Amino acid sequence: MKIKFCGAARNVTGSNHLLVINGKKILLDCGLFQGGGRKKAKLKNQELLYDPKDIDYVLLSHAHIDHAGRIPLLVKRGFTGEIYCTKATKELANVLLQDSAYIQMQDAFYINKKFEGEGVEPLYTDKDVVKAITLFKSHEYTQKFKLDEGIWVTFYDAGHVLGSAIVVIDYKEDNEYKRLTFTGDLGQKYVPIVNDPYQVKESDTLITESTYASHLHDDFSTVHDDLAMLVNDVVARKGKIIVPGFSFERTQEFVYVLHELIDQKRIPQIPIFVDSPLSTEISKVFDKFKDYYDEETFRTFVDKKKSPFYFEGIKYIKKVEESKKLNSVKGSCIIISASGMCEAGRIKHHLKNHMGNQNNLILVIGFMARGTRGRLIVEGRRKIKIFGEYYPLKADVVIMNSFSAHADKLELLDYVKNIENLQNVFVVHGEETECAVMRDNIYNVLKFKGRVEVPIQGEEYEVKGENVRSKIGKRKDKIMGEFDESERVRKIKDKK
Repeated sequence: MKIKFCGAARNVTGSNHLLVINGKKILLDCGLFQGGGRKKAKLKNQELLYDPKDIDYVLLSHAHIDHAGRIPLLVKRGFTGEIYCTKATKELANVLLQDSAYIQMQDAFYINKKFEGEGVEPLYTDKDVVKAITLFKSHEYTQKFKLDEGIWVTFYDAGHVLGSAIVVIDYKEDNEYKRLTFTGDLGQKYVPIVNDPYQVKESDTLITESTYASHLHDDFSTVHDDLAMLVNDVVARKGKIIVPGFSFERTQEFVYVLHELIDQKRIPQIPIFVDSPLSTEISKVFDKFKDYYDEETFRTFVDKKKSPFYFEGIKYIKKVEESKKLNSVKGSCIIISASGMCEAGRIKHHLKNHMGNQNNLILVIGFMARGTRGRLIVEGRRKIKIFGEYYPLKADVVIMNSFSAHADKLELLDYVKNIENLQNVFVVHGEETECAVMRDNIYNVLKFKGRVEVPIQGEEYEVKGENVRSKIGKRKDKIMGEFDESERVRKIKDKK
């Protein structure tokens, strides 16, 4: 088996890994690179480190754009194979990819109009999305299916977002049965709506995310107390709460907790606006796939014939005219608006209009990647550039990382520790420092005796028997100082 890392290598976005097993070329995810500015993102997203016509299959872990966002581009450039995922992911991907195409088409139109002769084209259009969705095939969790001769795939619940999957590939190579596990994005335990991540018990090779490899999340058991305190404090000073909401999962979890607090009469029933057409559509999908909910959601809402996402006092906004009217709302309210990293969408307008008021609160409930506007807000910059102009940031900024959909340091290590017969670990989907911490913790904390690699973009490895061999040759490695280039090929002890 060969693995080529074509995205999310020492960064968080653009998940994309190419496997070659028994001559078949299989993609794990095909995500969009986000952050770093429009031109840089465009260049990275146009670069596919393989010929799409040669790809046989795509295995999609979940529908987030940084994991699925380049699938229409793949199809546009000649991919005609099959795309496998869970049923919920298929439906969510259709919604999210249509939205992605719309944004790209609108951005291209705006830039070409403003800068005549620029000739900017979107990566793909809505027509490419429609064509791509026809290639999707879905399977339920735990249902092993034959992908090709000597290759079988099983999806397990990753506990990250609705429909997210840990991808397990069992394959026969050189008369030996082997297993590769790809975590996709691994969720944290004990959060609402989704189930806890399934623990894969045995695997030869693991490709794992590392988003929060050096961080510990706040205990979710305190989230109700923390959020109630924040809401009541802002209401007392007649301020507004602006929440950069990730339309998929985070917004639904946040609304879920607000619903509980209102039912418990722990916060006043102030107006709650979900100002995002995308969030509105995704919430409809959530309502459709109730079978994916965890037991707590059934006990709290479903068994009582109640929806977690629709209740008195909440309004989902789709029309631009209604969104603009939010600027003139008197008194306290909560505005949840996309996008989560404050790079696009209506959240930019709400930040511009409200972050200059010291009575207001910007509540951050998700990861902000380096190079994004959201990251600058989290870092405490006092002036934020929006629509080409700088605006003062006087509102309070509070980060609630208990809402994170990613496993933290201890959960990631615990997951690796509980996989038996593990020989090879590849650390991806994390900023450089997080990848390094993850690698060091696997060696030093878990006392792992196999091989741990932190691949760079475009690096290719051969995994065969006891050996893992890098195919890229000599290279500079800024954060892997203790491994010089002569050690790039090492024997791995067989724990079997």
